[in-house]
Amino acid sequence: MKFSLKTLAAAVVMAAAASSSFAAIDNGAGGNGELFFSAWDGSSSYNYDMNLTISAFETANTADGYLNLVWGSDFTSSFASWASTATAANLTWSIMATDAVGERRILSTVSNVNALPATNKDGATLRTAAGNVRDYATAVNGIIVGNFAVTDGTSAASYAGKMGAKVYDKFNFDTTGMLAADSYDNGLVFQKTTVKSTGTTAGINAAYVDDTVAVRAWLDDTNTLHIGAVAAVPEPSEYAMLLAGLGMIGFMARRNKRA
Repeated sequence: MKFSLKTLAAAVVMAAAASSSFAAIDNGAGGNGELFFSAWDGSSSYNYDMNLTISAFETANTADGYLNLVWGSDFTSSFASWASTATAANLTWSIMATDAVGERRILSTVSNVNALPATNKDGATLRTAAGNVRDYATAVNGIIVGNFAVTDGTSAASYAGKMGAKVYDKFNFDTTGMLAADSYDNGLVFQKTTVKSTGTTAGINAAYVDDTVAVRAWLDDTNTLHIGAVAAVPEPSEYAMLLAGLGMIGFMARRNKRA
């Protein structure tokens, strides 16, 4: 039941996303902003409204079983169209969401868990970062069509490269990944920075886990976007070894019985 309950929870979340009009990214101005995907290559950028709020993501992550959220054909077709004209060697991407009022939650990808510090920059700097992300999402909403937006050139406020690897240089760590983050094992860490509503106390970073399994984000080789905690699946050779071992145990048991 554990896995099926988790799968059901994820299906409900994604069905709700699919049925939405994707009118605009919730920029977190009222709290509980939406996740959005951004990619850029130094000359143009792509943004996608993932239509999943911070709170909805955390609810899905705490349901029974392993998290497995997928943005498939709709994302795949629009991203692949943009990526086909992008410079693949320069292409970087990230996922962001924020609250821009009260105690801030800033969700982001992280390129290297080993570089993730226990704390981020001071509270005032991070509240500014949350406001910057809010304003960036607002700029994207000005050109979004359906659920995605493409910006040609680097001068517009909707160009994703303006956020950069460290969120307007207000984070201590790199939030971006390359196309090589193409599997769970190679994926980016997904984490939350929590910032008090006032004062200068440094923000606290916490990588998401699901039943102690790390939550990661990745783009697979079909340009499908994933956020999940994928349990290890035995390789075919491991199944063969297991069956051979069971067969040997059975053979020994029968021989001992005859003896």
